[in-house]
Amino acid sequence: MVGDSEWTAIDATLIRWFFTTISKDLFHTVVSNGDDARAVWVKLNGLFTDNKLQRRSIDDYCRRLKTVADELRDICTKVDDDLLLSTLTAGLNEDFGNAASNLTLMPEPSFPKFVAYLRLEERRMKGVKKRVQHHALAAGTSRGAPPPAAPRAPRIFSPPTRAPAPPAAPQQQS
Repeated sequence: MVGDSEWTAIDATLIRWFFTTISKDLFHTVVSNGDDARAVWVKLNGLFTDNKLQRRSIDDYCRRLKTVADELRDICTKVDDDLLLSTLTAGLNEDFGNAASNLTLMPEPSFPKFVAYLRLEERRMKGVKKRVQHHALAAGTSRGAPPPAAPRAPRIFSPPTRAPAPPAAPQQQS
């Protein structure tokens, strides 16, 4: 086992590596006095993954989560399956709300089972979106639908014209 002084030196080296590889502003934004290397890594990772989850695919998200868990295990930080699975479900965006609820009902849960289920759900959601787009397009071009309105010509402003004066009444002779 690594001694306290040896671990302190490793920890300081990792923090120094973070400091030299990211922008100084980002480093100072994330790091608090007394943080160890693990705390800095968790904060940095959260900063980058929290903002991008909406745009990532399930494969990208799960692969990144697994990589982070493996890296934490490499530095002797315990990441058990319960933590990995709860982190996975907590990080899903609102589109996967129902899927996240369904995952909690899965018998003998495991990371590979969760990933497989989420891939299927993502594929299903993409199919639904395509069908909705197709139906919307078809509804707009079907025989029963009115033809698309022709673009209107822009109205050109013209000053009001005076109406012609009414004809003068004939004069009576006396």
